Amino acid sequence: MKKFFILLLSICGLCDAQVFSENFNGNALPAGWMVENPDNSFNWNVGAQNGFAGFPDGAAFFDDDDAGPSVVNTNARLISPVINLAGVVNPKLSFNYANMIDNLDSTLKVEVFNGTSWIQVFTFSGDAGIWDLDFNTFTFVVTSYDTAANIDLTPYANAAFKLRFVYDDAGDYSYGVVIDNVKITSGLLATSEVSYADHIDVYPNPVKGDFYIKQSSQSKFEKISVIDQSGKLVKTFNKASDSYDLSDLPKGVYIIMISNPDGKVVKKKVMKE
Repeated sequence: MKKFFILLLSICGLCDAQVFSENFNGNALPAGWMVENPDNSFNWNVGAQNGFAGFPDGAAFFDDDDAGPSVVNTNARLISPVINLAGVVNPKLSFNYANMIDNLDSTLKVEVFNGTSWIQVFTFSGDAGIWDLDFNTFTFVVTSYDTAANIDLTPYANAAFKLRFVYDDAGDYSYGVVIDNVKITSGLLATSEVSYADHIDVYPNPVKGDFYIKQSSQSKFEKISVIDQSGKLVKTFNKASDSYDLSDLPKGVYIIMISNPDGKVVKKKVMKE
């Protein structure tokens, strides 16, 4: 049985397991989701139709057109319930979105809560998706979404993880933004990635000043990134070296991300003393 399970993992390679999903197909804000707008009382809503457009099925939207020309919305937030990502392997975020502007490039941002603070992981400004005009109703219809796929959540995974979709109308009387089919998946590492990781080691751990990377002759890398506990990139090494200096960083836990020329990434956690 164990041999069969190991064989199954090898065959699956990059098979994804769904950790969280929301399709907004109800006519109300799903349980656990929240909205907030520091600028005014106008906010996100859920449905298949708003004041200026319809959607293929239910979606979450901010209708800036309905908010009116005198209302500025710079930080309108749609916030997910808590999604426990503690122990989730290789979590990835994907979602569909559409945005219609008027004169200025309104912006959609996605932020994640890493346990202590909100970190931006995605941003887009301008028109997105395909909007057709329904001549029977003289309203727009979203016929195709743009997709944000496989945003890596590994540096931010924790038991109190949350998502936050933020709309900024750039001070313009714009149309609005639509979000649909939010998914977080856990991807099993492919056999080739596991093999690559097996040939990489970071030492000493804990580290006081320099750390070193032990690798086999077949494992080459081209970039080293250092990420702190808040998910912030604090240091980058763009070429191979005998050692890598962390002496200027404060004490704490860091993730060392080692990228090879084929796009594979190995993540190693180290303690800085």
